[in-house]
Amino acid sequence: MEFLLILIIFPALILLLSILGYMFTKKSYVTPAIIFVVFSFVMLIFFNETFFIWVIAYTVLSVIMTCIIILFQKLYSRKKH
Repeated sequence: MEFLLILIIFPALILLLSILGYMFTKKSYVTPAIIFVVFSFVMLIFFNETFFIWVIAYTVLSVIMTCIIILFQKLYSRKKH
């Protein structure tokens, strides 16, 4: 169950939250920062210190997703004009 949670459910949740977080805040750093803090608490409460590798991976995934969203928005706005 942990395997499914760490490798499939959490990354899918991160992708969705990154999209929604950027759409609501329009700031590239807010959602990755929130994800880092939330998953740090999840690590302390439910997992051990080895989960910190996944905290970093999820934060990087959120940053990458936010950059992709920004890129698509810039390309779409250029195409629109």
